[in-house]
Amino acid sequence: MEKLDIQAIVDSKLNFHFNEHIAIFNDFEKVRNLNISDVLVEGFLFAVVTNGQAQISIEDKTFQLKKGDVITCKPRNIFERSMMSMDFNALLLFISPEYLAQLSQMVRMEWTYSMFSSSYRILHADEMAINRYHLFFELLQNHLSSPDTPHKDLSLRLLFASMAYDLHDLQKFQDEELLRQTYSSGENILRQFMQHLHDPSQPYLNVNEYASLFSITPKYFSSVCKRLTGKTANQLISDEIVRSAQITLRDSSKSIKQIAALLGFKNQSHFGRFFRQQTGVSPQQYREGKVL
Repeated sequence: MEKLDIQAIVDSKLNFHFNEHIAIFNDFEKVRNLNISDVLVEGFLFAVVTNGQAQISIEDKTFQLKKGDVITCKPRNIFERSMMSMDFNALLLFISPEYLAQLSQMVRMEWTYSMFSSSYRILHADEMAINRYHLFFELLQNHLSSPDTPHKDLSLRLLFASMAYDLHDLQKFQDEELLRQTYSSGENILRQFMQHLHDPSQPYLNVNEYASLFSITPKYFSSVCKRLTGKTANQLISDEIVRSAQITLRDSSKSIKQIAALLGFKNQSHFGRFFRQQTGVSPQQYREGKVL
C-alpha cells in the first residue's frame, strides 16, 4: 500500500509544490501512467476535479467523479481502485494533521467540526467556485515558491482560512440541516476531543480519561458528544479505533498481536472480542477479506 504524506511527496518525482506541512499538485498526466492501487492518505486532503472523469473507492464505497466535484477527507483514509479518464485533472491540496490543528484555531468551530466529523465528503462546485479554487491554488503556489519573509507563514494561514470559509459555505449550502453558527463550551470540548482522537501520536483513552483530560465529568462529556454528533463519546471512540484497526490490519507487516498492542488493548484476545463485536468478523477474517 502506498502512503501519501509529506515525506512521500518529497521522495516522489511528481511536480508537487510543498513545504514541511503543505503540498499542492495539479498535473495528473504523469499519475495516469503510474500503477498505483491503494493509497493511505496520512493527512487532510482537499481536491477539486477541473476536467474529465474518475472513479475512486473510499471505505469500500465507489464514487464517480466529474468536473466540479470537491472531495475532502480527514487523515488515515484509504483511496483504492482509482481510475481516471485520459483528460482527467484536478487541484489537489495535502495538509499535515499538525498544520490543520493549527489552522483550526483561526477559523470558526463549525468548520473545524465539519472537517473532523466525517471521514470524507464529496460536494459539487459551480463554475464560479471552481475559478475561485484555481485562484486560491495559484496564490498558494506563489507563496510556497517565494522567499521567506517575516509574515509569509501568517499570509499562508490567512489564505487557508479564506479557503476554509469558502469550503464551509459550499458544504453548508448542500447540507440538509444548517450547521451550528455559534461558539459554546460544548463545541470547544468537542473540537479538542476530535483533534486528540484523530492525532496518530496520541493513545486512545476511555470516556473517563477524556473527561478528566478536559476537566469535565464523564456524564457531561457524553452529553456534549450526543447532542452535537448524535453519537455517544464511547461510540465515537470505538468508531475511530475500528477504523484505525481496519487500516492497520491491511498492513501485513504487523501481526494481530502487534496491532492489538499498538491500539492499546491489554492482549490480542481482548482486541479480537472488541473487533468482532463492532464489525461482526474477527481481525483475522477481516485481514483475509472475509467481511460480512
